[in-house]
Amino acid sequence: MKNLELKQFMEQKGWSQKQVAQHFGKSITTISQYLNGKYPTDTSELDAKTDELIALCQQKTSEAKYSAEFVPTLVARRGMEIMKYAHADGEINVIYGAAGLGKTQMMKQYAKENSSAVLIEVDPSCTPKVLLKKISDAVGANSRGINNELLDGIVQKLANSNRLLLIDEAELLSTRSLEFIRRIHDLTGVGVVLAGMPRLLVNLKGKNNELAQLYSRVAFALDLGNALCENDLGLLATHAMGTDEFNDQLIPASHGNARRLSKLMRGVVRTAQINGREIDAALINHFAKMLIN
Repeated sequence: MKNLELKQFMEQKGWSQKQVAQHFGKSITTISQYLNGKYPTDTSELDAKTDELIALCQQKTSEAKYSAEFVPTLVARRGMEIMKYAHADGEINVIYGAAGLGKTQMMKQYAKENSSAVLIEVDPSCTPKVLLKKISDAVGANSRGINNELLDGIVQKLANSNRLLLIDEAELLSTRSLEFIRRIHDLTGVGVVLAGMPRLLVNLKGKNNELAQLYSRVAFALDLGNALCENDLGLLATHAMGTDEFNDQLIPASHGNARRLSKLMRGVVRTAQINGREIDAALINHFAKMLIN
């Protein structure tokens, strides 16, 4: 009985009689009578509309909506564990690995979940003064003055605060900037997590071992490697697409990289929606060929 199929569908989707009525173009009374098997005349029209509604909602491909929410993959959980250690123990920890493995996302998520964590995003123009101003602004210290004055203000704000400094793309920091990070840690006791590309670990030693004091303070260094495992990629794909239907195509095309996978899924979903077509292996492979990395 189609009315029972509709009732089951409504229970699964959490739809109300009003929503169904609007979709069918009928009154709520009509829907109520139909659902309860009391519709007074032929139900063929309502039966057909029920089939159409259920089929429409089952078309995952044409209606797929990409979700960019954080997914607690194995790599993300390991990274956030390292952050917890640094936070709880006031240590300096390092997370390093190839680009596109989710370092930034896990740091953003940790900061979102822990208000005492401060995320600093570094860019190539980040001189020591720019870095100190970024930290000053983030912790509510005075962001004016020379470097030593900025350092003093940061120390006053962070001393015995049990806060955590998260420094993203730390491989871009100069030797002098890294030395300021060490000083902040030593003078305040706050935890620090430096995240970046593999060369970060080399930079922490210094070209002539001039950062030996900083390197010696690193408690844990987590190597994320060059690629995500298939299970993590599957979790990301399934969460973003709302189905694992396309994982067999998406995972190989991602080359083990979360960022590439994200670009691929966004592009495929957008293309399918714009052109009113279904997502399939051909579309995924076509879009994958257009990605440069």
